[in-house]
Amino acid sequence: MWPAFAAKISSACRSDSGQVELERGTYVVNNCAADNLDDDNFDAIERALSDFEEPYSRVNPKDIPNYNPTQRGRATRALLIDNEGWMNPRQTVAELEAALVLSGRVDICDQMASKLILGSDGAIERVVLTDGSSLEGDKFLVATGAATSELIVASDIGLQIQRVFYGVGVSIEIACPTDMHTNCIRTPNRGLACGLYSAPYRYRNGPNDRMLIGASNFISPTPYLHGRLTSVETLMRGAIDQINANFYRADLIRVNVGWRPTSQDTYPLIGTTSICNLVIATGTKRDGFHLAPLLAKTVSAMLMGHEVGVAWKLFRPERQYIRTLTRQEAIEKAVRHQMSAAYQHGFEPAHNRMSSQVSAMFRDSLEKLHDDVGAFDWGIPPEMLDMYRYRHASV
Repeated sequence: MWPAFAAKISSACRSDSGQVELERGTYVVNNCAADNLDDDNFDAIERALSDFEEPYSRVNPKDIPNYNPTQRGRATRALLIDNEGWMNPRQTVAELEAALVLSGRVDICDQMASKLILGSDGAIERVVLTDGSSLEGDKFLVATGAATSELIVASDIGLQIQRVFYGVGVSIEIACPTDMHTNCIRTPNRGLACGLYSAPYRYRNGPNDRMLIGASNFISPTPYLHGRLTSVETLMRGAIDQINANFYRADLIRVNVGWRPTSQDTYPLIGTTSICNLVIATGTKRDGFHLAPLLAKTVSAMLMGHEVGVAWKLFRPERQYIRTLTRQEAIEKAVRHQMSAAYQHGFEPAHNRMSSQVSAMFRDSLEKLHDDVGAFDWGIPPEMLDMYRYRHASV
């Protein structure tokens, strides 16, 4: 849906310099910088491409343009996914905002919502802003990302919606005039994170020597305004070792921090609510931007009272927890994710039974955590382990 969506944005914002940039052709590399979870996820990507008849090809890693990893970070195999693309989100969002203003149907108010006010008829009548002013309306959409829970709690409107956490992620923008990539290069997903990627980060009528390197991840009950040093260091080291050794001389332009809205069960919270004029859309994790064309179409239909298909009812905001993992499946998955994360951060086991001993330690800790939580016939999603461990999430 993105090519048509991008063209519509450019047309609506009356851009005189062409369409919102949508570039395609992503290389997925399988190296040995982490552990064999990478191998399994690489295989899963290839199976999915085949199953859904997406065009792709196996390529020799040596033939990837400007792919120049260190010897120990080099890939042993790679795929080229023809239709997987990337965009500059700063430029895209700026043009979307311009299109909304030019439409004459949208007013942008530079304030934060502090609470929703429920009227005597059981419907939302207005939203109070941080400056004390209010906005009235007939229908309301709460799409405040990771801050959704704070807004719903402050409003005290009787909705029972599971908590939304902050999936804190960091990416870095670099300038590399002599080693500019023509394509996105990424690894498969890795334990507790989304792997490593580099993507050309082009600005229309601006610098054309920028790359975006991402992305780290950890779940937090509260917002983080700045990137952790360990996240930035891991991205810089990974980019140099696993993508292009010449990045050591690149300039660090910007550290980006994002809050991926992550629900307690890790599934989206999208749909109408028991309050007749309130729709909620959050919990999309790192897929919110990616799914924007679909979410725009679907949420608009919900606001207009149109049918959107029975499948969307799975994600209704006032639902029970979706639990797709058994206890044993969750524990085994979490052990693999934690081992993968350890290798990503420099774990080098001694040449004895250390690796299996560490795995056993993780497994014992996870068994105890499940007992403490009361998770006997269901499993905790790996990314939510610390939220349960430190009692930010409960049954």
